Amino acid sequence: MSDNELFDAEDEVAGEEIASGGRKIGFLPGIVIQILKWTGIVLGAVIFVVTIVVVTLNFMGDGFATQSRIPAESEAYADRRPILDWYSGIGELRGQTADEARHTFIIQPHIGYEQENRAVQNELIQRNIQIREEILLYFSSRRVSELEGVENRNRIKQDLVTRINNNIMRSGRIRDVAFDSFQIVDF
Repeated sequence: MSDNELFDAEDEVAGEEIASGGRKIGFLPGIVIQILKWTGIVLGAVIFVVTIVVVTLNFMGDGFATQSRIPAESEAYADRRPILDWYSGIGELRGQTADEARHTFIIQPHIGYEQENRAVQNELIQRNIQIREEILLYFSSRRVSELEGVENRNRIKQDLVTRINNNIMRSGRIRDVAFDSFQIVDF
């Protein structure tokens, strides 16, 4: 290797040779190198930001949980109705209303009572026939206009709770009445 070849090798930079006119002749044009350089910088910045976000979320303890969770103890979202046990042994009841042109009612009531109150549960089972009769008498003494509609349905529930508690129950109180089926049919 001669001295001239040694010095010529120093002029090669990253696969490029500089020609005698000062023009670069090489593997990649300069614009491609600039694009690759800026692409690498942008990718590095994106990776850096994503890493910071992941580390911050994990450090705060929420992981990737959303911020739209409703607090469990919020009064605004608290269920105002207590959780009840339900007695469903009454079954479906049918009868006729007190109208001149008779209508048939078909209902399937359930009675709600405090959870795990065995005394009330036992009394509901023992007084099943009396409760069925009380509900049938209530509906049979009403007209269709008193039974239809949301307002009437809420009033019916309250009336039945009061009648069953006052006329039948001795060892406890029921809290609610709900219906699986509530139909008034022209018949």
